[in-house]
Amino acid sequence: MTRPGTVGELRASGYKSKSVKQELRDNLVVRLKAGAELFPSIVGYEDTVLPQIENAILSGQDIVFLGERGQAKTKIARLMVELLDDEVPMLAGCETNDDPFAPISPAGRRLIADDRHAWAASVGRAARGDVAEENVDMTADHVVEH
Repeated sequence: MTRPGTVGELRASGYKSKSVKQELRDNLVVRLKAGAELFPSIVGYEDTVLPQIENAILSGQDIVFLGERGQAKTKIARLMVELLDDEVPMLAGCETNDDPFAPISPAGRRLIADDRHAWAASVGRAARGDVAEENVDMTADHVVEH
C-alpha cells in the first residue's frame, strides 16, 4: 500500500489527526498491553515516579518535571518521545510541519484555504526524531534546577 501523497488521498485513507497527548496515551496503552518496558535505563523510580508518569499520560494530564540535578528529568522526557508515532503526515511546504487538516502556519493555511487546491496539496512525513527530540532538546536547555 502506498502512502497518501496529497491531502485528498490522506483524507480518503481514513487518517484522523490526534493530539500529542492522545498519541502518547494510545501508544502507552499498546506498550502496557504488550508488557513492554516503558522507561528502560531509568533505575530507582519504578515504584514512585514512573507509575505517576504512566497515570498522567493515561489521564491526559500535563507533566512538569521538577527536581534537583541528576534525577533523570531530561532522560525521562527523552524516553517519552519513544511513545510518539514513528512518523506523522505533515503538510509539505510549511516550516512548522503542519497537520494537513489543521495547519497553524500562514503558509499552511494558504495551501488549504481554497478547497479546489486543498485536496491537491502535497503531504510529506515528519519522522519522530525530526520533530519531537528537537523540541525536547530545546526545552531541556530551559529546565530550572532546584
